[in-house]
Amino acid sequence: MRRVRAGLILGPLYLFLYAPLFVLATYSFNQSRLTAVWRGFTWEWYAVAWRDEALIQSLRVSLRVAMLVTLITTTLGTLAAWALRRRRLPGRTAIESLFMLPAVIPEIVIAFSTVVLFSLVRLHLGAPTIVLAHVAFCLPYVLYVVAARLERLDPRLEEAAVDLGASPLQAFWYVSLPLLQPALASGALLVFTLSLDDYLITSFVAGEQSTTLPLQIYAMLKSGISPEINAISTVLLIATGLLIAAAIQLDRGKAGKVTIAAAGAALVGILVFAAGGGSTDGTRATLNLFIWSNYTSPKAIAEFEKRYQAKVNIQLYDSNEALLAKLDSGAAQYDIIVPGDYMVRILSRRGLLRPLDKNQLTHIGNLDPELMGLPYDPENRFSVPYLWGTTGIGYRRDKVSGPVDSWASLWDRQYRERITMLDDIRENFAAALKWQGRSLNSVSPTEIEEAYRTLLAQKPLLRAYDSASFDQLLLSGDAWLAHGYNGQVVKAQREDPRIEYVVPREGATLAVDNLCIPSNALHPDLALLFINLMLEAPIAAEITNHTGYPTANLAARPLITPALRNHPGLFPPPEVLARCELISDLGPVLALYDRYWTELKSR
Repeated sequence: MRRVRAGLILGPLYLFLYAPLFVLATYSFNQSRLTAVWRGFTWEWYAVAWRDEALIQSLRVSLRVAMLVTLITTTLGTLAAWALRRRRLPGRTAIESLFMLPAVIPEIVIAFSTVVLFSLVRLHLGAPTIVLAHVAFCLPYVLYVVAARLERLDPRLEEAAVDLGASPLQAFWYVSLPLLQPALASGALLVFTLSLDDYLITSFVAGEQSTTLPLQIYAMLKSGISPEINAISTVLLIATGLLIAAAIQLDRGKAGKVTIAAAGAALVGILVFAAGGGSTDGTRATLNLFIWSNYTSPKAIAEFEKRYQAKVNIQLYDSNEALLAKLDSGAAQYDIIVPGDYMVRILSRRGLLRPLDKNQLTHIGNLDPELMGLPYDPENRFSVPYLWGTTGIGYRRDKVSGPVDSWASLWDRQYRERITMLDDIRENFAAALKWQGRSLNSVSPTEIEEAYRTLLAQKPLLRAYDSASFDQLLLSGDAWLAHGYNGQVVKAQREDPRIEYVVPREGATLAVDNLCIPSNALHPDLALLFINLMLEAPIAAEITNHTGYPTANLAARPLITPALRNHPGLFPPPEVLARCELISDLGPVLALYDRYWTELKSR
């Protein structure tokens, strides 16, 4: 009876904790590219993930980092634990507290302080800085596990060895170390898992050619959940689960053949998966491309690599602010970046962009004159437009009654808990401000406060603030109205024609992403060749056909597939675009937006 009661209590708890993981693994076998629609069972996405060079390369980086971190941390942690437990050190309690500090303070604090330190000492961001940061973060875990084991070992064993003529080091090596093997294995597996899975600290200290698997997955999520993400996540989930279980059993001294086999299977499985992708040629010049996820075409990249005998190393970021933080640190070097419109102005003002030699850009005449000379870079001195889009409303016409042509639809109480908004400060305020007939770049404290109160009144109607999977929610029918980007909504429409996209009559956000060269680029000449190739009409058309986002290349329009070229949601008519605005850098006023956004999210 007691077991039944325990099951009734713990069952729902375990279901709550593990149901999302089960769903993730289940949909990795879904034939449909979009998670919300089940099309049948397939192994295809595991094969797709195994062939994805960027994904597998990020897994290899993660494995190399995790293995090196495990070796260093296990060695240092074991020696530190032995010194603290077997030597009478002055201030031992204080020293031990300092060792444990990284395990108790917030990760964000560790991440920020670490990247500041690296910047001050001019240490270039990359795999070595990830290793150093992970060692600092993981060291307390090995220290704790090994110290706990040492507490249970009789110190008289070492003393007897010393009495018999052994030095203290020999006594440790031949007596204590063999007895510590279960704790060493447990700590090592724990550190390997922590390093392999870490996102937050890594996102701060990673540089070019050092994207780990968690960074790659997170950046890919920003353009929508897809089954190859589910597939690689399932592999990582199973492997880390087995390693953690093995670590627990080893720490308890209950390790047997099954435990060892489970840990071995996890490691072998990860290594087999890491053998996928493609091989890299280290003899070729490397162009480091820092870009949004799903924002280029493999064919375009392959053409550049073939034509110029170079290797393109693609790194991903998930926000303009993340891009700014990396460049501002001065410790990361990329050859090509793709900032949004307002970020171009910020970067150029800070001296972080290199002026473009337009004499080398022989295809610049292909660009749409309407997208050239925009306020953020009036002379296109630092940037050329690449892809662009609008932010409007995606909706289910089979669920929503009446026309959807105004931002007012997102405040309609009859659709309570069927509405989603982007998880973005400026985009939310833009919707509220445009609905009120104001500029989305308002600097009036009164107008900004009114927009905040409008958003606050809307919050009880929302299902979620969601920038990554609002298209999935539309497909599944969990959301009927979604504030979202035109490219993602149009992708969902391909799966379900009942989904529509509209730019509200009050106007909306116009976003233009640009090709730029950072001021500290290692290969600026190669970067110019890359930009010029992206400006070729066939290449630009291929990128739009692949990504689903409209190109700024006017000459490429006839080469785009008719379904995209003629889609009013992707290429709105001039009268619609006339009502749209670019997001501008508001300087100090942005702090007011930030304060109201924080208040809104915390209510």
